[in-house]
Amino acid sequence: MSEEIIKINSLSFKYNEDEENVLNDITLSVTKGSWVSIVGHNGSGKSTLAKFLIGLLIPSQSNTVVIGGYDTFDEELIWEVRKKAGMVFQNPENQMVATTVRDDIAFGLENIGIERTEMLDRIEWSLKKVKMEQYVDHEPHRLSGGQKQRVAIAGIIAMHPSVLILDEATSMLDPMGRQEVLETVRMLNKDEGMTIINITHDLEETIFSDQIVVMNRGKIYAKGLPEQVFQEKDRLVESGLELPFSLDVQTRLVDKGIGLTKLCLTKEGLVNELWKLK
Repeated sequence: MSEEIIKINSLSFKYNEDEENVLNDITLSVTKGSWVSIVGHNGSGKSTLAKFLIGLLIPSQSNTVVIGGYDTFDEELIWEVRKKAGMVFQNPENQMVATTVRDDIAFGLENIGIERTEMLDRIEWSLKKVKMEQYVDHEPHRLSGGQKQRVAIAGIIAMHPSVLILDEATSMLDPMGRQEVLETVRMLNKDEGMTIINITHDLEETIFSDQIVVMNRGKIYAKGLPEQVFQEKDRLVESGLELPFSLDVQTRLVDKGIGLTKLCLTKEGLVNELWKLK
């Protein structure tokens, strides 16, 4: 049996009593070591859900949000939850507090009481994992967007979390920076067995997920393997999402009468299917 690392049971939430629910009866299970993409348009509730995963928001009753065996309803356990799950936000500069990359990563480690010798080892390890070790003495504000985000990831993984949450972490990056960050996270997932929760509105980032969760108006609108979720193309568009490039092209070709029957989620897959038509 696969080990469950995140369990959400019937989670509902509103910020103010006189407003509508931002989250409506969310139930979700995440397996340890998996990659889960949570997608939705702005206002769908996905970032609010992320706040529950690291204890920035607390559920109204016990056994509603459990992370790594810790019930987030118990506020005395919140720091244990935050050791299990770390979040990388949209703007990496919001997570940077020091004048060098080394000191920036050290800041988080000091907060959890890591001794200096181990701290230096963790800084070296985390920067190597994100391929930024040569920038250890650089000023963070002089780095590119992709480099800043990789340093932000290093600062989180240095604390050895079991779960890495990306909250729109690539949305402010150019295509090269986005690729750098996603490749880094895929490596952490594959080589370190780190559970990844990627919260995004970009369906291109979800193609290689183990599970996709589509949110709409505070509810889980669809969930499953990429091949299952992308079969519901019309529902995805209705949710305010743009189809991945290859799937969009395939849909347009089918509308023109070109007989592509196999679902094409990648450009390579689309090209292969087109070659078969010759």
